Amino acid sequence: MTRLESMAEKMLREAIEAGEFDDLPGKGQPIDLRENPFEDPDLRVVHKLLRDAGFAPAWIEERKDIDASFDAARQTLQRAWAIYQPAGISPNTPAWERNVAEFHEKVTELNGRIKIYNLKAPASVFHRRQVDIDKVIQEIQDSKETSE
Repeated sequence: MTRLESMAEKMLREAIEAGEFDDLPGKGQPIDLRENPFEDPDLRVVHKLLRDAGFAPAWIEERKDIDASFDAARQTLQRAWAIYQPAGISPNTPAWERNVAEFHEKVTELNGRIKIYNLKAPASVFHRRQVDIDKVIQEIQDSKETSE
């Protein structure tokens, strides 16, 4: 096998030196990686049409929805803290506790959706970590306290 490999390498080297690869079409252009080589050729056109129309697999859409819902819940809690903190309302007041309870409820529901999403995702690299609710609340309180 080494003899064959070295002969192939020798032929390639000689062809490169002779300039046989200098005028190939697409020289200097980036490689087109839009086509998935592992995709079923019979479904390639269908998948391209769906991608062009802005559709994605259900598990990707679910991830986007989870992320958007979490961002909205976090933003709502941040706005509440931005209002309460400068007004001198401490984290132990009923007004702030009500906002924290709502955030906790929303994120607990999102963590349940994340568990289901992780089961749907085709590989573990696509899994999403569950949200540490207390850590997020503490980060929000710390960020506003240190900015003033």
